[in-house]
Amino acid sequence: MKHKSIFLILSFFSSLPVVALTKENLPADQAGSPNASFTKQQTKFLENKGQMMDTKGRPVPFALFKAEAPGMNMYITETGLTYVFIKAEEEKAHPGPPKGREKNEKAPLSQRRGEGGEVKWARVDMTLKGASIKKENILKEGGSKEHFNFFHPHCPDGIYGVKEYEKITIKDIYPGIDWVFYNRNEKGYKYDFAVHPGADPNQIRLVYSSKEKGSLTRDGEIEIKTPYGTLT
Repeated sequence: MKHKSIFLILSFFSSLPVVALTKENLPADQAGSPNASFTKQQTKFLENKGQMMDTKGRPVPFALFKAEAPGMNMYITETGLTYVFIKAEEEKAHPGPPKGREKNEKAPLSQRRGEGGEVKWARVDMTLKGASIKKENILKEGGSKEHFNFFHPHCPDGIYGVKEYEKITIKDIYPGIDWVFYNRNEKGYKYDFAVHPGADPNQIRLVYSSKEKGSLTRDGEIEIKTPYGTLT
């Protein structure tokens, strides 16, 4: 088995629909970091057993796994990867008591401190052109001892026993080529394309789609800057 460099095809669409796969309100201390990344934490991949949904509460079976970092979610899908950068903004508190009301603790909490807020996000998709990503070809390793149970309107009876994994291998995304996701301890997660003897690495094509324009750095890295985070 050997690893080879790959070629990239870039495609940026100014009218790409931006729809987050999940709608989550992150704690204020985890939201909106412009340098949000997977490089400073242990990354695990949460399997989708039907609990994941879009912003309208509909299941998203095409999402296979999810990984989280402060200010960013990443999804392994049936077509490639989706990165969602998230920023949660708290509603600003009123500068003073409402007109005609004395300044006291009897005022409603929403008038004293502000409540609610807005979740903003930006999305970048990476599609593996011509790839075949099938659930039956997925090998999961390093499953968590604990598991998670989910209850949502679309699954009121609950979805039980959902686990996280340390390593995911999707076999034969192209003939003779596997896609491997794994942890690098303090350096976060990484993915490799494992090219088996006789396979052609020129099959691999990565197409990036975003509302924002992309560029190449001096080091030859792809960089896509969104309002809420940068994908490098």
